[in-house]
Amino acid sequence: MLTEKDLTAFLHQRGATALMMTVAALCSLFAWQTGAVVPMEGNQGWGLPSANLWFPFDPVTAYVSMGVTYAVALLTVFINRHFNVLRSLTSLVATMFLVMQIAIPSVLGQFYGGSLLSLVGMLCVGLLFSVYTDPAGQRRIFLIFCLLGAAAMTQIACLFYVPVFLVGCMQMRVFGMRAFLAALLGLVTPAWILIGFGIVEPQTLLQTPLSSLLTPAWAQFDTADMVQTVAATGLTVALGVLFAVLNILKILSYNSRVRAFNGFLTILFCVTALFAVINFNNFTFYIPLLNVLAAYQIGHFFTYRRQRRTYIPLLLIAFMYAALFVWCVNA
Repeated sequence: MLTEKDLTAFLHQRGATALMMTVAALCSLFAWQTGAVVPMEGNQGWGLPSANLWFPFDPVTAYVSMGVTYAVALLTVFINRHFNVLRSLTSLVATMFLVMQIAIPSVLGQFYGGSLLSLVGMLCVGLLFSVYTDPAGQRRIFLIFCLLGAAAMTQIACLFYVPVFLVGCMQMRVFGMRAFLAALLGLVTPAWILIGFGIVEPQTLLQTPLSSLLTPAWAQFDTADMVQTVAATGLTVALGVLFAVLNILKILSYNSRVRAFNGFLTILFCVTALFAVINFNNFTFYIPLLNVLAAYQIGHFFTYRRQRRTYIPLLLIAFMYAALFVWCVNA
């Protein structure tokens, strides 16, 4: 007979993540059949087409998006297992990330800049954690900023994360002149290569209107899709902030290494939420990364509080996101 303790333990296991992967795929398929997936339009690439233009708006983009979503979920498990970020083996972060993704079919059901940002962001987090107090980590620092520079060519807002990862280098205790030069070279290398091969013209980079990133879009609130998306994003931000505050004292009790890891994830969540507000005209770009970082805060809280009935608040959170999905497909 399944007990409350067994149910709580199951939510931390890989089986729960596999179950949510299946549910996410089915929800994405149902959303496509009901026409709930709204195409992401516009080109915000900085020399190259933005990610939403890479694939036609048909089921192919949904398959790619699901693959990226699965990859990000598995990355959270790998990062925690390899760097012991949560001080315990758990797949709860991946499970909660998938739950949050389901709430907005237009985010889950197509590949776009936000999908790319979540994958690049988590890859950069893993690379950053790997250089902790490593004086010979310049190659990985170069790779971090090379990934950000390459992503910025397809979505210029990725440049916002450059100072964030520089702060992360400071937290990992590797920031110095050699690390700064490695970051600078990594950042310019993608543009350098593309210009050198004639793929991108220098004039294209200089003529991109950066001011368009900060244009307000309050007028979009008159559509049901926008209201639902804002509601889901607001719930994610609220839950992330709540659990980040509740986790602070626990983080302070960790050793300096784990404290640096969790501190950077908290900073990354806060600045991503801030970017979504400042760059509201393009706030959907930040949703997948915001989801995975909020899922870290939730997973962290319930990993060191595995009481018998902690499945109740977790299922309540899942129910709220499921309700948002139902609202969207019936709008």
